[in-house]
Amino acid sequence: MEIFAKNKGILGVVAIFIVAMFIYNSFFKSDNSALSSELRASSIGDDLLQIRAELQAVTFNRAIFTSAGYLLLNDFSVSIPEQTTGRSNPFDIIGRD
Repeated sequence: MEIFAKNKGILGVVAIFIVAMFIYNSFFKSDNSALSSELRASSIGDDLLQIRAELQAVTFNRAIFTSAGYLLLNDFSVSIPEQTTGRSNPFDIIGRD
């Protein structure tokens, strides 16, 4: 209770600020959120449709596979041998295989 007595002024200012914000939001703030949410709801998939149209316009030049630069590429991949993969039941008690 000693903390409240020392900070009475600060607590009063905070309480007045909270009440003032509540009054402002209740009475003075315009209600444009309903209109903007309706606009957003009608344009939800517009960006996806635009990206789809852009992707359909892309063409792929297959001549790249017959170019000298592509034919000179070397495959340095290494085959990975088959290995056993863990336990048959990973949720079983450890030590009981």
